[in-house]
Amino acid sequence: MPDTQLGCTKMFRFHKTLDVLTLFHSPRSEASNRVLSALKTASTAAEESSASSGVSRNASGEKKQMFELDVVEGPMTTAQLRSILDYVGENKVGEIVEGARGVHDAMKILDGTKGVDAIKRPIVVDWNNGRVVLGEKQSALQQLVESLPKS
Repeated sequence: MPDTQLGCTKMFRFHKTLDVLTLFHSPRSEASNRVLSALKTASTAAEESSASSGVSRNASGEKKQMFELDVVEGPMTTAQLRSILDYVGENKVGEIVEGARGVHDAMKILDGTKGVDAIKRPIVVDWNNGRVVLGEKQSALQQLVESLPKS
């Protein structure tokens, strides 16, 4: 007898959506290009493993983290900056926006003509879990990817 929920036959199951990692990227930055390469490698390995077996697993047979990679070369919005500062703390504003001594400064710089160039890239944001990696910290980046929910 089929499972019923509120008198309806349960015919399908909802699949969990992938976590989104956003890379605020500058193609002119070697560090940013290395971070992009590392994220693409991690994402591709998970996708290939999933496609061949139906389940994403690493070489030792453990499930792998899968995520959607969003690469942003354009300006960061003030809402995105506010969220990132909520994740890392307002005391890190100078590590994100060049020349900013506080949140008000950062917002003014972001809204100004130097907004795109003022952001110190690379910045990787895990919006689903509220985590950020500033710069090219490979161990922090690896830890962020490995801590994503496994598929």
